[in-house]
This record gives sequence, structure tokens and C-alpha cells, in this order.
Amino acid sequence: MDTVNRNIHLLLNSIQKSEVYKTFKKQEALLEKNPELAERVLRFRADNFRLQNEERGNLLQDAEQLARESAELRRNPEVNAYLDAELALCRMMQQICRTLTEGIDIKIPQV
Repeated sequence: MDTVNRNIHLLLNSIQKSEVYKTFKKQEALLEKNPELAERVLRFRADNFRLQNEERGNLLQDAEQLARESAELRRNPEVNAYLDAELALCRMMQQICRTLTEGIDIKIPQV
């Protein structure tokens, strides 16, 4: 387990040194200079997460409202750059998880 932990920390260090992560942190810092806007983006992200992961009453109406909020927020270049950087980081993390999962011989049921 010591080798695994050591390699996890090496991977974490590699992620933190990546351009994708550095860009995300830069955009995050720029967004946080405007606390009200940063809070609005945080609420949007939380609502988006809930929409994708929880069963709700009126899914179509909630999705349409979230799409309107996204379009409005993305008109702001700082928000747009932050959300794009976040998406790139999430995709990198997904690829890492996919690679790890595919490299381990364990049967995972289709959902």
C-alpha cells in the first residue's frame, strides 16, 4: 500500500503541475475577485449538479431554467473562462478515472 500511496501523491502532484489545473486555478482566482459573481456561479454549479444527480419534480422546467442561467452567466468572459477551465479539469479527472478503471480487472455492471 505504501507504493500505491506514493504513486497517488505523484499523480496528484502531476495534476497540480499540469496546464489544465494551473489554468483552472488562475480562472478561479480571477472569478473570486468578484465575490457576488463567484457566489452566483457557485449556486449555478450546485443547481447543475443537483439536476444531474437527483430526481426532481419538473425536470424539463428545471433544465430550461438552468440553461437560461448558464447562457446569462456565460456572457461574462470571466465566468465563461472559469467554467471552460473547470470543464477541462473535470474531463482530465474523468480520463484518469476511466484509465484506472479499465486497467483493473474487476467486473463493473452496466447501469
